[in-house]
Amino acid sequence: MSDKSARANRYAQATFQAMLDRWQAALSQVSDRLSQDQALAAELNDAGKSTADKLATLQGALPTDTPAEVSNLLKLLVQEGDLNLLPEVSTSLTQLVSGNAAPIKAEITSAVELSDEEKQKLQQALSAEHGEGVTFSFSVNPTLMGGLRVRVGDRLIDTSVASRLSALRESLTAAVR
Repeated sequence: MSDKSARANRYAQATFQAMLDRWQAALSQVSDRLSQDQALAAELNDAGKSTADKLATLQGALPTDTPAEVSNLLKLLVQEGDLNLLPEVSTSLTQLVSGNAAPIKAEITSAVELSDEEKQKLQQALSAEHGEGVTFSFSVNPTLMGGLRVRVGDRLIDTSVASRLSALRESLTAAVR
C-alpha cells in the first residue's frame, strides 16, 4: 500500500469511527430516554395513535443534535412498529463494525454419515472461504441418495444425486413437450 493510500485510509477510518461514535451515542441516548420515560415509550408504541402523531412525538423527544440518519432510522422503526428493537439494532451495529457479527452457520447434509476426516476437510474448506467464525452442523438424509447439500448463510450448494435426477427429469420433460 502506498504512503498516499495509507494516509487516505487512516483519514477514512477516523471519519468512520467518528460517525459510528456519534450514531452510537445518539442511539444510546434515545434508548436510555425510552427506558426511563415509560410514558414516552408507551405513546410511541400505542397502536391506537396514528403514525403521524407518533412521528411528531418522536421528533419532539429527540435531541436537536441527533444525526439525520439516526432520526430517519428511528422514524422507520416507529413506522414499522419495531421501536422496541432499538437496543438490538444498536448492539448489532456495534458487532458489525467491530467484526464480531453473529457467526455464519453452515448446515451440511449428506446421504450417509461422513467420517471425521471428511467433516474436517469440509470445515477447513468452508472456513477458508467464509472465515474462521463459521459454526457447523452435520446431518444425514438418505433421500439425497448421494452427494451433499451445503447451506452457508443464505447460499445453498446442492450436489446431491436427488437434485441432479430432478433436474434431469425436468429437462427431459421439457424436451418432450
